[in-house]
Amino acid sequence: MGDRDAMREVLFRHSDSRPCRLLWEAIDDSSGTPALDVRDYLEVLRVTGGAVCLVAPDDEADLYVRWIDTGGSYVFVAFWPPWGVVDAGTATRSEIETRLDDRDGIEPVHFEETPFANDGPAADLSGWL
Repeated sequence: MGDRDAMREVLFRHSDSRPCRLLWEAIDDSSGTPALDVRDYLEVLRVTGGAVCLVAPDDEADLYVRWIDTGGSYVFVAFWPPWGVVDAGTATRSEIETRLDDRDGIEPVHFEETPFANDGPAADLSGWL
């Protein structure tokens, strides 16, 4: 689940959100923690303003999903190392739910650990969006 301390700090700031509390417990490896579903994960992305992102397998690529407050939508990018971005776009909540539904291996990651961060390969998607 990536950088545990950075993730916990973000989740702590949003501990009034049930999905954020559930993710906190999952990161903490507490026993009896209910599993998060796609809707919970997407709510965590929205509540944290994009500080928490998701990564999921997408065939041979990794699919990263982020919430963008300014646009009020989700942004996704399929990243296939070493070639880079192979697909990207914006999506509504229902569209991204459909895209992620029934995927195994969805993991939350801190924004700084994604290709969206600091001059990463997905930091500027203007050619895709």
